[in-house]
Amino acid sequence: MTDILGYRLKLGILVPSTNSSVQPEMDDLRPEGVTNHVSRIAVPNQSFHTDADAQAIVDATYDDLMPAIDRVMSCNPDKLIMAMAVPCFWGGVAAGEELKGRLEARAGVPVITPPDALHGALTALGARRIAGISPYMPLADQHVANWFVERGYDVEAIQGLKAATEDSVVDLSPEQQEQGLAALAMPGVDVLLQVGTSMASSRLIEEFEAKFDRPVVSVNNACMWHALRTSAIQDRITGFGRLLEDH
Repeated sequence: MTDILGYRLKLGILVPSTNSSVQPEMDDLRPEGVTNHVSRIAVPNQSFHTDADAQAIVDATYDDLMPAIDRVMSCNPDKLIMAMAVPCFWGGVAAGEELKGRLEARAGVPVITPPDALHGALTALGARRIAGISPYMPLADQHVANWFVERGYDVEAIQGLKAATEDSVVDLSPEQQEQGLAALAMPGVDVLLQVGTSMASSRLIEEFEAKFDRPVVSVNNACMWHALRTSAIQDRITGFGRLLEDH
């Protein structure tokens, strides 16, 4: 049976309940014949004052994660995007692969995680030395950096912008993001990253690339790019940076 709207690809997207950025950004990125179907993972609006708060957010994710998969799978998506980055980086590559395996076992379809999508994007761009911004506290930034180091990247820094609460990540402004990237745009850094699915960056990427004269990759753009390319959809999408337009 073919969905008359999602006749090329139906994507289920797992989103933290506090996140109001992923859904509109993913809708901006989808080409004709691709449809997005969001399922929200119930998470508390946790404060981000300490490293313990970051750990608490990761721990709280698991209570509703599998039920969220069950809800979205009822509309028969072809693939899932796990649009919550921190749990997928937590504990390094092996832990992330174990989590992905559990998600795929529950869903019965391929699952795209932010680490895998970013790794795929960096491979396509030929990057080895990277730096990036996140909305996180230092503990979460360290887990992200460790994951990339395990993958063989030279990580200059993952610099958290330290959003005060889970739901305030969406308030991080273009100016704050630009300032964070400017501090990392040193000679020799191949690609700048934005990690954190709640931080709205998708439409800022072209401007950042022009300013910093190198590729800039946001996690939401990378997840959609990875979903499309691994589904043999090669549409070049303009207005969102080099990754989606040139690769």
